[in-house]
Amino acid sequence: MSSDFLLPYQDPSVEVPFQRTMWNYDRMAASDESALVFDPDEDMTQQQFKEESDINEIVRRFGLTGQVPDGINMPMSGDFSEMVTDFKTAADMVRQSQEAFMELPAEVRARFYNDPQKLLDFMEDGRNRDEAVRLGILKAPPEQVPLGSPSPSGPAPAPAPVPAPSGGAKS
Repeated sequence: MSSDFLLPYQDPSVEVPFQRTMWNYDRMAASDESALVFDPDEDMTQQQFKEESDINEIVRRFGLTGQVPDGINMPMSGDFSEMVTDFKTAADMVRQSQEAFMELPAEVRARFYNDPQKLLDFMEDGRNRDEAVRLGILKAPPEQVPLGSPSPSGPAPAPAPVPAPSGGAKS
């Protein structure tokens, strides 16, 4: 065979890339080559966040204080039809609404079968206000003190006397 007519795979000067086949491929060796290796003696977790990320501690604090941790906003209900001007804005609002719903506690989401529409239907009915306050979706309204009744801190102060008008107008 003459060297004038060598095919590329026959020519020793041409570098042919390695081709894996089921006969020349070691899966364990390839796994070891591409694996991430961690030192088992080195602790990768940041222990200073242990208490604030423990779900049992979060639920315990909520039971004591009645307040959800910072950064959790309750969803809002209202007429926002004037805000939607195009499809992207509407799609963004739907996505934000779904994210807000998913930030609610699991018990509240379970009450509405994990369906944001069921929560919206619930909120539109005024008869559900007390339950919404109990679930933590709405804030409790401040207590209204009827006019004329004494305030809890004592009797109301007497009104200031009005000065009498002077004898005449000066020019």
